[in-house]
Order: sequence, then C-alpha cells, then structure tokens
Amino acid sequence: MKKELIVKYIVGETDQQERLSVEAWIAANSNNKKELEEMKRVWLIGGDPRQIPDIDIDNAWSDFVRMRDEGSNKLQTFNTVPKRNSLKWISIAASLFLVGVFAFWGLQSTLRLEKKLKTQWQIKHVGLPDGSIVHLNSHAEMLYQKEWLGKNRKVQLLKGEVFFDVKKDKNHPFVIESGKSKITVLGTSFHVRREGIDTEVIVASGAVRVNHGGQELVLKPKQMVVVSDTAKLKIRVDTVPDQLYRYYVHQEFMFENTPLTRVYEVLGKAYGRQFVIVSETTRELKYTATFEQQTLTEILDVVLKTFDLKMNQKDNVYYIK
Repeated sequence: MKKELIVKYIVGETDQQERLSVEAWIAANSNNKKELEEMKRVWLIGGDPRQIPDIDIDNAWSDFVRMRDEGSNKLQTFNTVPKRNSLKWISIAASLFLVGVFAFWGLQSTLRLEKKLKTQWQIKHVGLPDGSIVHLNSHAEMLYQKEWLGKNRKVQLLKGEVFFDVKKDKNHPFVIESGKSKITVLGTSFHVRREGIDTEVIVASGAVRVNHGGQELVLKPKQMVVVSDTAKLKIRVDTVPDQLYRYYVHQEFMFENTPLTRVYEVLGKAYGRQFVIVSETTRELKYTATFEQQTLTEILDVVLKTFDLKMNQKDNVYYIK
C-alpha cells in the first residue's frame, strides 16, 4: 500500500474506491492496522514517536502541496474563507508536521546514546533519567542506556562498587548486567561490586533477583551472594556481617562491636592502605564507634588511643602493635 494513499485516507481525502481499498488493506493484516495507527500519531504530532515511518522530505512536501491544491478546490464551494488564508494554514501545518517528525527522531536518537560513569579516586553520586540514584565508589565504571523508553532500564557494571537507590516502576524493571550475572529489581536499594570475574550483590532494602548460569534466586535485606563468571556450582546465599559495605554512600563508618581486623580491613579498602595487626590478642578486640566525614589520620588516631596501640610504617605497609 502506497503511503500517499494512506495519508489521503488519514486526512479524509480519499474517494469511495480508495477508501474501500485502504480499509481492505487494513483488514488483511494486523500489522497493517498498526502501521496506520503509527502514521496517524505522527501526523497529529503526538503519541509515541518511537516507530516513526520513513519520511522523504521532498515527497512529504509534495504530498502536502498536492493535497493543498486539491483540497482548496473542494473547500471553495463550502467555505467562505479566502483561498489565500487556507493555503497559509496548510503550509503551516506541513511545516509543523515535518518539524515534529524530525524533532521526535532527534529526541529518540539522543535518548539512545550510551552514557559512561567513571571515577578515579573520587566518589560520585549521580541521578539517572528515571529518578534512580547511583553512588559510585572510587575506581568504578558503569554504562547505562539513555533510551529509557524501552521495556527495561538497563545498566552495565564494568568494575568497582556501586550502590543503587532504584526508583520503583513495576512496568519497567531495572536490570544490571555484571559479567555473566544479571540483577533485576523493581524498586529497592542494594550494593553491587565487580572485581575481576566476580560479582558481589548485597541487598539493603526490598528484594533483588539474581540470574546466573541458569540459576535464579531472590535476595532479601541483609543477604548477599558472590558469583564468579566461571562458577558452575549452586549459588550460596550468605548473611551480611555488618553495614560497612556501603561506607562510601555517605562517607560514614559505623563500627558496632566490630572485630579490629574488620575495622582495619574496611579502612584499608576505603583509603587504599594495607594494615597488618601483629598481635593475635589485638586482632580479637572489638570496637564500637561512628565516624562521619573524617580523615583517615583522625580515625586511626582515635582507634589507636582507644586501645593504647602503636603503629609503624614499613614499605607502604602499616603494622599495628
């Protein structure tokens, strides 16, 4: 079916034979009906612009001019508006049509662009187009498609740690790809770490579905998994020992009866340092305190004074005695 005839049908310019021909074409195939509806939406410069028919500018303008001339002859009998004004408004309509088509095409092309988020030593807090928020720890890298008009909101974690606060949208699941694992959520908050071939998922609130190698499981708050791309065994769900995994979200360390080995492990990871506790007795000590927006020097000073400990540095390693 020629698009010229479909356009005539949409604007009511077909004669009886042409109208019957178009209607027979519509009834012959459901795809034909869909094509007609899409062309109607574009013609009215409204609706969903994602499936815009191919438009030839010269042919489109010719169609408008032809219908303008033919239409003006018919309208002269019934309409007292001067032909000059009629031509003016039809020309404006044609211009708006073409501008609308290409504006929508340009918008869709922009939304399809891939956006990369990357950090070095800094921490980033970024709002996504759907209203979700991501918190990237240092040395993290992720991609997301700016085309949020599709069925899913897709993100790819390439490396590092990211904490997601996902805006709830039951019609558009939020999907994160990390290596060979896929994480799907509707609205929740959780942490994902990609290191080498391993993916770690920890749920803070809500529920998260993890798919890997034909396996599927649902994680609830305070549950976690670590999955390797090469893993073939059943995925094991563990309980999160503390909330220190998300220290980078608010730059806050909340130690609650935390073993001193864990304290220095988290501080070392956060600040890129290596700490070694020499004494076995010291490693068994428990520590409770909260630090917000404080420097590593300030935190270490408080911890050492609490237990009357000493610290020496040798070859970029800090020894606690």
